[in-house]
Amino acid sequence: MEKQKELLGLLKDNPIIPCTSNFDDILVPGFDNIKLVLLYDLTIFDLLEVAKKNKEVKKTIILNLDTIKGIACDEYGLSFIKRYLKINIIASSSPRIINYSKKLDFLVMQTIFLFDTKSLKKGVELIKQGKPDLVDIRPGISVLRTMPFLKNNLKDIPIVCSGFIQNKSDVNDILNNNVTAVTTSNKKLWNLYT
Repeated sequence: MEKQKELLGLLKDNPIIPCTSNFDDILVPGFDNIKLVLLYDLTIFDLLEVAKKNKEVKKTIILNLDTIKGIACDEYGLSFIKRYLKINIIASSSPRIINYSKKLDFLVMQTIFLFDTKSLKKGVELIKQGKPDLVDIRPGISVLRTMPFLKNNLKDIPIVCSGFIQNKSDVNDILNNNVTAVTTSNKKLWNLYT
């Protein structure tokens, strides 16, 4: 619970989570104040480099396990990520990975993909089973239509939105709908709140 509180504190200070497959993107001048980053599409070799660089800069990393190459997302792979790479927050849409991660005391951001009403209802069922610390709604812009249903069914689980978020207006519209944070690969949006 304490780790979740810390994460929510970071998101309150800056509700934009930069999303990148290149950790160096967040290390350039101008992004120094950003403390949280979501990484995806990495290999085990990339992760070893990230761990080395992060010893100095001390960014909080959310790792998308659905896109990792070269490491199994079983209990051994997750233990390696936690113990040797010092990553404590994972993102995944897989109920199996969510389950393993919770057992190993990771903070978990569970992703659901919304295509229609059926996928919305199924996603909410999966979230209730997974009991994540955060929910990642994709595409993020869909939250403008689905928030009443999500809030009614997910109660106190913080919501993060990802995908098709193009500009500051989109960010503001989403955040004004009781969303905790937005992830984006659009570097122009990374510093909106720093």
